[in-house]
Amino acid sequence: MKTYLITGATSGIGRATALLLAKEGHQVLALGRNEAKGRELESENSLIHFFQVDLMDETAINRFFEESAEAFPTIDGLFNNAGTFGRPAAPERIRPDQEDVFRVNYHAAEEIIQHALKRFAPRASVVNNSAIVGHSKYPAMLLPYAASKSALLTLTKTYAVRFHGKYRFNAICPGPVDTPLSHALYGGKDKFDNAMRHHLRGTPGRPEEIASVVSFLLSDGSSYINGQAIVVDGGYTLG
Repeated sequence: MKTYLITGATSGIGRATALLLAKEGHQVLALGRNEAKGRELESENSLIHFFQVDLMDETAINRFFEESAEAFPTIDGLFNNAGTFGRPAAPERIRPDQEDVFRVNYHAAEEIIQHALKRFAPRASVVNNSAIVGHSKYPAMLLPYAASKSALLTLTKTYAVRFHGKYRFNAICPGPVDTPLSHALYGGKDKFDNAMRHHLRGTPGRPEEIASVVSFLLSDGSSYINGQAIVVDGGYTLG
């Protein structure tokens, strides 16, 4: 049994990954803002432990690591999954409140890695959710989101170089996935579903399909994969 930490664990890809890892027999420290959803997730499997943490609040992140240290002294892997896209806007009209996007998508992930390093088991693995936005796609209305995800890719590769294989750092770059965040990004589920008709395979990804890739990258089975950005998009970026 290993212990994995997941941010943004109460919905979408994070939730699917938490459930998969617990099903595989691992303990999961599931971070999220919504307590009701967190408790519901806990009820799905006794190996899942929910912690209410707002990633906008550095103090809350610090408190989580302090309060969880005794019960969970060792962390075998980390999935930085939480993300936000803010309010779409033309790049020449970016507002100061878009700094919140970087706070969640980049700075919180950076802080969590720094804390987790102190408790990493040998050969621990980190997976960052960097999305294809900022890697292969650059929507004009999502500059802060794309830039923050690009920064997360650089963070991933830099840490991989820094630790020379002692710990592994990889990123996943999912294409469109059927999640509440994706629906909001497209302006609603109906618009999302309509857009996905033009996907190479005709349907978006399912959270469970992404979760299986994350599980593999966290496992020892992917021991020779390090510092990589893995595109998981069903061929979406080929179109």
